[in-house]
Amino acid sequence: MSAALAATAVLLTSCAGTPGRPDQTGATSITPDAAKQSVTTFVDRSTAALGGDWTPRGGAGLSPCTTGDGDDGVSWVLIVDRPAGDDPHADVDAIERMWKQRGVTTERYQSGGADPIVGARGAGGPTASVDFYADPRGYALTAESECAEGDYADMVRRQGDATAG
Repeated sequence: MSAALAATAVLLTSCAGTPGRPDQTGATSITPDAAKQSVTTFVDRSTAALGGDWTPRGGAGLSPCTTGDGDDGVSWVLIVDRPAGDDPHADVDAIERMWKQRGVTTERYQSGGADPIVGARGAGGPTASVDFYADPRGYALTAESECAEGDYADMVRRQGDATAG
């Protein structure tokens, strides 16, 4: 079910248009560790605002990105799921309020049909992008950190070395 939710979330997100990434015209000053901590805290606060038992899909995953000054960098992506709540519309309201308080510019979306999938996505604050997908069959929250200066290939290699030893 998680894979189906993720695929549908990606499809809906890509079709409805998303807020642009924050203006990254200046050089980034965030470290990879600080970016990871920031997005992890943001996801923890978001899931706590909704309650329930959220299950991470693995851990924070690395993703290559380009910093505001054009250098190669890394960001962290977290995805968590939980069973659907009783009122997806109220949960979208709650998550949108919380995100706006943390400096995230938000946009709502909704699928068609009698039992629509609703959600909110955004950018800014401690995230490059964030999406809350409230399907009546289950919820998913995906967040990507700001882009930090770092060598993606080197960091992936070091992570592999750390888990092998």
